[in-house]
Amino acid sequence: MSKFRKLILLSLAALTMASCGTTKKYVLINDINVDSTYTMPPMQQLRIKRGDDLRIVVTHKLPQLAAMFNNKINDIEGGESLTTFTVNNDGYINFPHIDTVMVEGLTCSEAEQLLSKIISDKGLATGATVSVKITNFKVTVIGESATGIYEFDDEIVTLFDLVAKASLAQSGNSGSGGIGIRRDKILVMREVNGVMQSDFVSLLSKDIFYSPYYYLQQNDIVYVWPSKTAIRGSNRLVDFWLSRLSIVTSAVSIATLIVTLVANKKQ
Repeated sequence: MSKFRKLILLSLAALTMASCGTTKKYVLINDINVDSTYTMPPMQQLRIKRGDDLRIVVTHKLPQLAAMFNNKINDIEGGESLTTFTVNNDGYINFPHIDTVMVEGLTCSEAEQLLSKIISDKGLATGATVSVKITNFKVTVIGESATGIYEFDDEIVTLFDLVAKASLAQSGNSGSGGIGIRRDKILVMREVNGVMQSDFVSLLSKDIFYSPYYYLQQNDIVYVWPSKTAIRGSNRLVDFWLSRLSIVTSAVSIATLIVTLVANKKQ
């Protein structure tokens, strides 16, 4: 094989390696095997926390009995909607005809069973069915991209749901100035029983599916770590000279390649 062909093959190999390196930096879950199956850990049900707004609906075969608990208010569009019950700082809600009920730490399903039992035990509406849903599920995003508070109607919210809603997977947007984020280093912070817990997660690996932070909880805080480009972009003068240096380096590399090719042809 001639030196010229060897040089071309080495150049192609270098380009391929560089491309692979770039792919692993930007392609989400790039290590997943579509021919394999992955057993994910069971999803933990949400626990009601202080400050949660609960929509509680009581149903009964006698509508007038259910109406005692379902307070309706006029909304801004002229229709009617059910009031919500806010969990106070002690973990209680004030529920019609029952007074206070401790719901903090319960799942919505457990709260439903508790309220149904209390209503039945008090003889208010035996056989009533209760539905409980958290209505103010929100996640706060801070950092380099898509800063804001994002609300969800569903109680099953994954980190990728947040990615889709906040556009965190994009290389840049109006919130980030187009300078990108660290996809391999996203910090999730969560309050559990008065203690702040946190961990870094990566959007680039299938390992995210096994993280306890894959399923988000209400009031989680997600910090989007800045990319190297973002850090450099914080100093425009440094970024200016780095870009010029990159141009010079590329020009020198091209010139060297041309000289080498010409020298090889003459041999």
